[in-house]
Amino acid sequence: MPTSGGTAEARSKERYRRATLTSASALGARGLALILSLATVPLTLNYLGPERYGMWVTISSVTAILAITDLGVGYGLLNAVTRALARGDQAAARGQISSALALLGLFAMALAGVLLLVAPLVSWSSLLAVTSARASAEAAPAVAVWAACFLVGMPLSVASQVRWARQEGYVVHLTAAAGSVAAVAALLAAITTEQGLPVLVVAMAGPPLLASAANGLLLFGRDAPELRPSLALSDRRAGLMLLRAGFLFFVLQIAMAVAFASDALVATQVVGPEAAAQYGVTYRLFMIPMALVSIGLTPLWPAYGEAITRGDVGWARTTLQRSLRAGLVVAVPTAGILVAFGLPIIAAWAGPTAMPPFMLLVGFGIWVVLSTIGMCVAMLLNGAHEIRAQAVSAAVMAVANLVLSIWLTARMGVAGVIWGTVLAYGAFTLAPMAIYLPRVLRRLELAPPSASAALDTP
Repeated sequence: MPTSGGTAEARSKERYRRATLTSASALGARGLALILSLATVPLTLNYLGPERYGMWVTISSVTAILAITDLGVGYGLLNAVTRALARGDQAAARGQISSALALLGLFAMALAGVLLLVAPLVSWSSLLAVTSARASAEAAPAVAVWAACFLVGMPLSVASQVRWARQEGYVVHLTAAAGSVAAVAALLAAITTEQGLPVLVVAMAGPPLLASAANGLLLFGRDAPELRPSLALSDRRAGLMLLRAGFLFFVLQIAMAVAFASDALVATQVVGPEAAAQYGVTYRLFMIPMALVSIGLTPLWPAYGEAITRGDVGWARTTLQRSLRAGLVVAVPTAGILVAFGLPIIAAWAGPTAMPPFMLLVGFGIWVVLSTIGMCVAMLLNGAHEIRAQAVSAAVMAVANLVLSIWLTARMGVAGVIWGTVLAYGAFTLAPMAIYLPRVLRRLELAPPSASAALDTP
């Protein structure tokens, strides 16, 4: 384990060092990706037009919903490998990695078979609410190639989860940055040669897959050959344990997908594809503060897991307090600036065709602040494998969010989508967390380090 050995103080410093290194690399990598994304939005919007660009945004949301199909194995693997390496058990970690790779490969093949059977029966143009001849013709092929890229990426994600478990997220970010640059170059080539939407989808989704494959080759070939997966080491019992550990992550993923990834679909179905374009552009703008917060918080997940496994709950409590202060220092002023100046920014950036109503900006500003608080707490709970309560509250929140978003969108227009999310998230996620978190911390402080193994069972 990267933080094994030494005193508690030395391990604490090493956790912060690796988290800082990961955050710094993420700032550079995601900053580059954000700049490239901001540059490509007006380019793709002007090239595709509002209707086809709205379809692009909606397809991306559908793909996010498909992310639940790993049944939580990826996140279960992250926690399992973190604890195994914290205990110094590399053999167990290698077996878990091998079993996860086999599982995700089987999931990808099974899902591919289902999609091949179901896809011809779906009217994709109607589902995506497009009417022009060109958009209707491109709907099914665009969905097909995006789904294919997603399925290929499922087993490739194992290496990234192992990197995170080793607190080496900075390598994931560096390889992802290379993929982002290659994707933009491919996108520019596709637009220059006047290709259709399916080719643009391949241009944006293909290079990140190559970057993910490169990450895996570096990890298992150079950095940690002792963890190299082998089908011979995959074990049904280990696979079942991963499925059990990942099931609640799976429920949590479903709830998050319904709650957030469905927003563009609600905007499309209730208002129209032009509303999805307004929502998509505004969402990308407000992802700036969320990306900054995520950069600082995500590396804490495996660090919490390693610390709690060793019984260092005091470090976890102190780090939670620090992360809340730092996250809000970033989120509150940034969200306020974007609410105040969002309309002229969008007008100059994306043009008049994607101008949102002001209430959409206000809703997104509040959502950024609430999400920051929730993310700070979730990183600790994830590291402690306290997923059940999160899954239950998220499931309730998702249903409330969908109902409120549809109801408010029918009355407010596209702004109702985010206001439904804000109301549901505050009532059914943050409020329960405020009650549950102190109990978790007290229980962890009373438990001996060896009791952390019990957290493997949902």
